[in-house]
Amino acid sequence: MRFWFITFLVIPLFLSAQMYDDFSDGDFTADPPWYGDVDDFIVNSSFQLQLNAATAGISHLSTHYEMNGETEWQFWIKMNFAPSDNNMARVYLASDKQSLNGPLNGYFLRFGENLSNDAIELYRQNGETLTLICRGTDGLIANAFQLWLRIRRDVYGNWTIEKDNTGYGVYQQEATGFDDQILTSSFLGVYCKYTVSNIKNFCFDQFYAGPHIIDNEPPQLVNIDATSANNLDIYFNEALLPAQAINTQNYFVSHSIENPMIAQLDTQNPGKVMLLFDRSFPNGMPLTITIKNIADLNGNTAPTIESEFMWFRASAFDVQINEIMADPDPPVGLPNVEFIEILNTTDKEINISGWRLIIGNTIKVFSQLKLQPNQYLLVGHENSAQELSQYALFYGFSGFQLPNSGQTITLKNMLDQVISTVTYSDEWYDTNKKDGGWSLEQIDPENPCGGKNNWTASISSTGGTPGAPNSVKANNPDILAPQTARVEYISTTEIVLHFSEPMDSLLLNVPQSYHISPSIGYPTQAIVKEPDYSRVAIILNSENPLKEDVVYALEVLNDLFDCAGNLIDKSKITYFGIPRPVNPNDIVINEILFNPREDIVKGVDFVEIFNISDKILDLSTLVLATEDKSTGEISTPKNISKNGLLLFPENYMTLTTNPDVVKQQYYTENPDNFTKMESLPQYSNADGIVILATKGHEVIDRVEYSENMHIPLLKSYKGVSLERINPLRPSNDITNWHSAAEDFGFATPGYKNSQYSDVTFIDDPITIQPDIFSPDMDGKDDVLNINYMFESPGFIASITIFDTRGRLIRKLIQNELLGTEGTFSWNGITDHGQKAAIGIYIILFEAFDLNGNKRNYKKTAVLGGYL
Repeated sequence: MRFWFITFLVIPLFLSAQMYDDFSDGDFTADPPWYGDVDDFIVNSSFQLQLNAATAGISHLSTHYEMNGETEWQFWIKMNFAPSDNNMARVYLASDKQSLNGPLNGYFLRFGENLSNDAIELYRQNGETLTLICRGTDGLIANAFQLWLRIRRDVYGNWTIEKDNTGYGVYQQEATGFDDQILTSSFLGVYCKYTVSNIKNFCFDQFYAGPHIIDNEPPQLVNIDATSANNLDIYFNEALLPAQAINTQNYFVSHSIENPMIAQLDTQNPGKVMLLFDRSFPNGMPLTITIKNIADLNGNTAPTIESEFMWFRASAFDVQINEIMADPDPPVGLPNVEFIEILNTTDKEINISGWRLIIGNTIKVFSQLKLQPNQYLLVGHENSAQELSQYALFYGFSGFQLPNSGQTITLKNMLDQVISTVTYSDEWYDTNKKDGGWSLEQIDPENPCGGKNNWTASISSTGGTPGAPNSVKANNPDILAPQTARVEYISTTEIVLHFSEPMDSLLLNVPQSYHISPSIGYPTQAIVKEPDYSRVAIILNSENPLKEDVVYALEVLNDLFDCAGNLIDKSKITYFGIPRPVNPNDIVINEILFNPREDIVKGVDFVEIFNISDKILDLSTLVLATEDKSTGEISTPKNISKNGLLLFPENYMTLTTNPDVVKQQYYTENPDNFTKMESLPQYSNADGIVILATKGHEVIDRVEYSENMHIPLLKSYKGVSLERINPLRPSNDITNWHSAAEDFGFATPGYKNSQYSDVTFIDDPITIQPDIFSPDMDGKDDVLNINYMFESPGFIASITIFDTRGRLIRKLIQNELLGTEGTFSWNGITDHGQKAAIGIYIILFEAFDLNGNKRNYKKTAVLGGYL
């Protein structure tokens, strides 16, 4: 704010010994000139005198002013930090020396001291001796502050210090004192002592020194602020006569609103009148208030005033989060500071005072702030004011920080209603812009719930467009129908329904919108979950709770819409049930991509799991991990899901950090069988260990993988997953793993593996499936399964493969301890790593136990293919 209500300007400067400088010419070296450490100061973009030092130290400036007799001083000061003895300011009202960094005779105000009771203090300085004249309120300037100050001294040496917190020229007494030792001086100025962290955090403005300004002007209306549908705050430029200010008959509002019920003066600002009306202001309608008989404390009465105002309550998306610079380093062309751009999308002024900006769990509250129609607001760290205020209106917070990886940002009004929200991610950047310097911009403000589909990296040559239309702005409507995504189990009487995208909250909280079968019917309550309204808590009748071992079906009956107005697909049924504890081997690791593709879009790892139990299981109780090979302990466990995530019997789930990339690079038969994890353990491209475990580190399944488990005939292992041939065979059986088929795109995330093979036993203890196999990576009969089934355990076996001429082709296993039944698989590769020729092969299965029992079996199989 740059309010300046002094009336001295009507006095010709040549008739009075006075000075005035508001730095509006952008220069402090002339008109009037300031002397001293000129290299340590600038006039900033807000036309304020600002410290701009290179290193820690002491800097000062002074300008000529001859104090003589009765004098008044006015100035504005801002310090963007909590003052201390090492970070403090002096404003010299009088000095007989041009240099303020040495012995002198004069008076100064001090801002900053040790401990936390910092107050404004007036000192006399004789040489190097300081004498305290008076002190203001303890703690007034203990934190970062800005103040307008007026200091008066009469001819007798009586001093008065007054402060104005508002900028409206309404001063209140802060301290008084007496000192008449120094009667004349030649200079006034500023003195800053600072550490390196505050080399730019001192600002000064609106200096006046001269005769006392006599108030013979009536109060002037400065501002009208409709703070609610029934409250109106009226600001004047000076303190008002209470009797007239609180008379409700002195205020009248058009359109049948009429007189207020209550008119009250603000105890902290006697130039502010707060009005309360019994009739509400119509939203968005211009109204006229008539004000009469208002006088200041000197009896100056203002003429009748008529002024227009409007109460406007912003709805969702009237104000939008429009651009995010979370990672400005290295800079492309913008300042190296983080910011959020907020846009008023309406043609109305919107008061966002008291609104909250929520970044993750950090809450910041806007103080007095209005957005003009279609105005941009840049929000950042308070120390970024100089860098960002050149682009648009700026508002700074202490401790402002945006995580590079992503976070949820929400803007809420004073009624705790969500106005705008977005959960950004560094995955929204192009690969070549992910390293910093580029902002994320919203594409289409008409699609404010579009999320990742409506945000992308800036294409501006400077890396972003703060305070200007977004470089990526385009029509980008949401035309996809929303769906129910999944149900999260909370208790026997509460579940949470997740939608595929943010929804219009209007009908989400209607219980009759949902029906659950069997035996449940309509819920008793439906509670919308903030901030993006993509979840609804559904409360059930406590007398009819959910039961174990029942699969429930949830249907949406009413017309529900996403926030773009698309009707939900009501045909989809979402299943859920009460999950049971996960035990070892209930879920198996079924497919692993540990060496992803490196296309235009860089691939990501994934691990597919499969529920082989007959139970409904909750994946939020599990972690994905690896193993410390030196200790054998579970290492770097990563939570699979923060919220409940149900996995039904014989269902798959693909775990990855970026499902969209996996779906883009591979065919996806079941797009719902994916969950996004914040991070995965580091899985080496060469070899490693994948562990599925409970949060208590009980191992559910463990697979030790190696790129040597791939078929050697592949030109590259990159982008090829390892698939489990049969989920019921042991996880550590390397013959139970095979490269995914080429015909299936080298991976099958979220559905049955391309190399899946069932095991069928007949009377013969050794069986071969299929009779003819063709290891050509087409996903059909790519491996030969050698199945065994013995009446007792304890056999030790070797399997050797020969061609029809008796030549050794492959030693598949040697002296391996067997169970009572199982399977080994041959992928057609010889001991020399070559593909075996087309033809007939003899499989010799030799087994013995410690009791001297021996079993020898010969089987034949055909390796087929094209000649």
